[in-house]
Amino acid sequence: MSYDFIVIGAGHNGLACAAYLAKAGVKVLVLERSPRVGGGCHTEEVTLPGFKHNVCSVVHTNIPSSPVYRDLELERHGVRYVYPPYLRGTIFPDHSSIVMHREAERMAAELGRFSARDARTYTQLVEDYGEFIESTYLPLMYSPPLPPSLQTAELEKSEEGRTLLQWQASTPVQLLGELFESEAVRVHFLSRLTVLGFAPDQFGQGWICLFRILRAEAPICVGGSQQLAQGLRSVVEAHGGVVRTGAEVKRIRLQGNRAIGVELNDGTRIDAAQAVITNVEPKKSFLGMVGEAALPASFATRVKNYHSRGRSLFVLHLALSEPPQYRAAADNPAVNTAFSQEMFGASMDEQVRAYQEIAQGRAPRKEMLQVTVPTLFDPSQAPQGRHTAVVWQYAPYGVTGGWQDQRDAYAAHLLDLWRSYAPNISRDKILAMTIQDPSDTERLNDNLVNGVDVVGDMTPDQMGYFRPFAGWSDYRTPVDGLYMCGGYCHPGGGVHAGAGHNAAGVIAEDFRLTRWWD
Repeated sequence: MSYDFIVIGAGHNGLACAAYLAKAGVKVLVLERSPRVGGGCHTEEVTLPGFKHNVCSVVHTNIPSSPVYRDLELERHGVRYVYPPYLRGTIFPDHSSIVMHREAERMAAELGRFSARDARTYTQLVEDYGEFIESTYLPLMYSPPLPPSLQTAELEKSEEGRTLLQWQASTPVQLLGELFESEAVRVHFLSRLTVLGFAPDQFGQGWICLFRILRAEAPICVGGSQQLAQGLRSVVEAHGGVVRTGAEVKRIRLQGNRAIGVELNDGTRIDAAQAVITNVEPKKSFLGMVGEAALPASFATRVKNYHSRGRSLFVLHLALSEPPQYRAAADNPAVNTAFSQEMFGASMDEQVRAYQEIAQGRAPRKEMLQVTVPTLFDPSQAPQGRHTAVVWQYAPYGVTGGWQDQRDAYAAHLLDLWRSYAPNISRDKILAMTIQDPSDTERLNDNLVNGVDVVGDMTPDQMGYFRPFAGWSDYRTPVDGLYMCGGYCHPGGGVHAGAGHNAAGVIAEDFRLTRWWD
């Protein structure tokens, strides 16, 4: 049994990579150990029949505007998106709120309710950097990362780039403190980073604030996140590729220093005439499937040092008889129909302290809550007139004392915190609830080591040219014929298929395949 390329792992990146290669006319096999495809694109009825819950990713910020959506004609394969009228709502303990708007003028007016100066600052940022961000954001994501020296050289060519270099040395808290005077405005924009797992006081990440301030979207996949994975699978199979579920790879077979195929847990051997591509996280891929003895010592050390020790998420999946009505909506009705509501306290220091508590193994008692109700925008995800909601709280994976004995009490505590903002969510409005603590997240998808939902920490030493390892950010590996394509590669975690797209481009170049998408 032989194929040109074997992809290990049918997460969305693995499927995207396979789809590009299959459409290039080569023979592709995708192997997935679980009974379903999708990885983090996972929709399941975990509470009651008819209630579809997205147990990992809910929003696919970049997919509809990506080259992947266009190149693979995903709409033809059943992948459609709907857009909430408002992006995000930050709600403060006094029930004031800031709603994020797409239109710069409306966003400035929203900020102006808290600070006229901050509204002017925001408008100036849009004028100075809006076009720059729009022209660079997607190209940066959907191409291999530049080495730091070349990236610096590119940024040095413009005034905007030189300012970004200066901001790059800042922490998010430091930069937002310099840009804005209102603590509410600062909290609103800081939450745009921390919801992605960026630490608020991490040096070297200040510049990311600009991307998160000036660029945002919240597309929701109709039918649930699983539909993206199903659409990608459909593309693979439409072009002759094969996708097998329930097929766990035991090891990557080598001949000398070349990957020549795989062996499954049941002993089946499958040959790869050209290459093996792994979508599985680094330690399992290299220390497990390849074996440390077959790797250069320096590379094996880098694999061992790849870390997933940042904040995890404690998640509640709820079936509701009605959607939440926030007290903040009395003064700002748009907050009820934003994609999500974020309740992160009244000061940036509260987010800093939450991350510090998590690092110490303590579950924050104060709210670090993000809530979304996908059925407000896609009613197909619940029975008529009913709703699904997901509540995320920042939390540690290795909580002191373990999660088993405290998860129920912590869930009840989070519901009480949420009700203080949305009092209509009484016990009788909750038809059913499923708790997903950080260990459950890892169990559901073991690519998410320690429950870190971005497949490894998004820290300066694991971003861009350094993701996953310095010198190996181009999707190649020291083993000939073995490539990487997972969320542990640039541009990182989240659902955007950037790593799958970029890996396919590198592989096409190495094997002189037709890059039909250029």
